[in-house]
Amino acid sequence: MAQPGTDPNAEALTREGRALLDALPTPSLLVDAEGRIRHANPALERLTGHPAEALVRRGFDLIHAPHAGAHDPARDGGQEFSALRADGTSFWACLTTAPLPGTPFRIGQILDVTARREAEGALALSRQRESLGLLTNSVAHEFNNFLQILIGYIDGLKRRLGDRPEPFIQRAISRSADATERAAILTRHLLAYSRRIAPDVRAVDLDAIVADLGERIAPDLPSGIRLTVTPTAGLPRAISNPTQIEFALRHLVANACEAMPSGGTLSLSTFRVDPGDRTMQQPGAGSVGILVADTGQGMSPEMLARALAPFQTSREAGRGAGLAIVHGLMKRQNGTIALDSRTGEGTEVRLSFPAAPDRTLH
Repeated sequence: MAQPGTDPNAEALTREGRALLDALPTPSLLVDAEGRIRHANPALERLTGHPAEALVRRGFDLIHAPHAGAHDPARDGGQEFSALRADGTSFWACLTTAPLPGTPFRIGQILDVTARREAEGALALSRQRESLGLLTNSVAHEFNNFLQILIGYIDGLKRRLGDRPEPFIQRAISRSADATERAAILTRHLLAYSRRIAPDVRAVDLDAIVADLGERIAPDLPSGIRLTVTPTAGLPRAISNPTQIEFALRHLVANACEAMPSGGTLSLSTFRVDPGDRTMQQPGAGSVGILVADTGQGMSPEMLARALAPFQTSREAGRGAGLAIVHGLMKRQNGTIALDSRTGEGTEVRLSFPAAPDRTLH
């Protein structure tokens, strides 16, 4: 039906436009000068899961995800925004419109560009990690130069003051030597990460690693944080590097403690995924791993999605490289890292490794 004052020829063109849209395989629509949807074709119904009547009645608000940013349906050129389907799943949409000659309407298309956005994100993340590797290499080399000077002076102090009975001197020498040794191990890890060198791996007992680490870190945990360590009976050995496992765990423990400023529970446990489990990418191999869980502040969905990217942090600037390094170290030992977190409900981090074949148990 023509609107008052509407050119009949324009109305005929509009009807022809709607028929043309319905025949298109591309999700398409008509919008008026105010940006309201006037017609949606079957392909758009299939993309969004919403019937055309609902799209016309409620407009872009029906598919526009919250906090997705504004867009103008009356503007030429592609506009991308986060959209929601009827089943609650989201996708990245690209809206392109152009005037429909002889009518007051615009013809538009909505394309699902999620795959391209994800590919661009993966490329950007890869470049970030490459930049982090170059930076890490430079910093680690400089740090190692300073470290060698400290080690030399500490060795000299040992020779000159090692027989002095003063408790302070003995404690200072002992703790300084221990600190430089740990710093040297950290430097080697950073250099291994930056050079993309795969570490030496062998069959290791994850339960033993977790139990030993738990005993050593328990006295130094902040007040109010309770540590629990839970082994797994009959756990197969893991193909991994024990030194790098400890490096990863210490970082995750530090993260967990900072997420619980008022206290809470820090849990270290092991787990196994049996051969044949269809949730695995390689279900025939099976895997074993370590779970680090806390009852802290947790992460928002947005932060969780970026948690493994370099320099992402929920704390002060400059504290966000660690998870990216842990992720890189896990990949180099054919392992994986997975995070699960909700705001106010804590965080779980799963480090998974290939399970050793039976023959390596003997």
